[in-house]
Amino acid sequence: MIIGASQGLGADLALKLYEKDCSVILVARTESKLQAQVEHIETAAGVKENVKVSYLTCDVSNYPACQKLWHEIMVEQNQDPDIIMCCAGSSIPKLFQDLTGYDISSGITTNYNTAVNVVHTGFKQILDINPSLKQKHRHVVLFASVVSFFPFIGYAQYAPLKAAIQSLSLILRQELGPYNFRVSCIFPGNFQSEGFEEEQKIKPEITKTIEGPSNPIPGSECADIIIDQLAKGYDTVTTDFVGWVLGCSVLGVLPRNWSLFQIIVSFVFLVVSPIATWSIYRDVVKYFKTRSVDEAKTHEE
Repeated sequence: MIIGASQGLGADLALKLYEKDCSVILVARTESKLQAQVEHIETAAGVKENVKVSYLTCDVSNYPACQKLWHEIMVEQNQDPDIIMCCAGSSIPKLFQDLTGYDISSGITTNYNTAVNVVHTGFKQILDINPSLKQKHRHVVLFASVVSFFPFIGYAQYAPLKAAIQSLSLILRQELGPYNFRVSCIFPGNFQSEGFEEEQKIKPEITKTIEGPSNPIPGSECADIIIDQLAKGYDTVTTDFVGWVLGCSVLGVLPRNWSLFQIIVSFVFLVVSPIATWSIYRDVVKYFKTRSVDEAKTHEE
């Protein structure tokens, strides 16, 4: 089951998994988009006899709606997804002072509630059916972001909630593990999607400067990397080298990926990070000074 599968990375993952002979259930709010994705997947990969692609509409930011979703899947349809991917999310990259109350609220509901609601209601539904520890193997895949490793100006609406997803994954690994759940957390870098294109239209120039040249990889390539890394047994997954390096700066208790090299790079960060932080803050101060001058000129005119 893929949450947020009507477009973007969720849709790319659905196609890739269906091509690998996995039955997939697409979940999102907009039925027309889900129908279009089902048609696209069946056209691209062909209709198969032993597996199927289906969809269910649900606003997973709403807890009672998630309860109904799981009841429909497990009780009414008698299905039990082996893998639950929580891909829903969106960024509104603005300066903190330019965010609206709606922007902040949507950051919480879209980037955090959509994941915690799905996992919690699903886990409760599973325990209602079978409360013992003897569960079949299941896999929860949460989607954070590289900016949860390295948050910076422009991402106040997005990065803190993705950091919360990272934290949630650590807790769920402990609490769901005894029930035979595997829990993984994905930290994608930039990838081509409808959402990325919209972000570029409103992203502050200082945010673009700190990010450097944005060369997003195709969404299908990002999906391939995620599936490959999960298949190899990694539970902390980044989709590019920059993301892996930034992940080394906050190793904490996250599952390791090439752990020896990560430890070496983390020592380098101990030396480099104060210099990098100072340099970034200098650019930020310069940006606000320039912005203030430009606003004063505009006001005079």
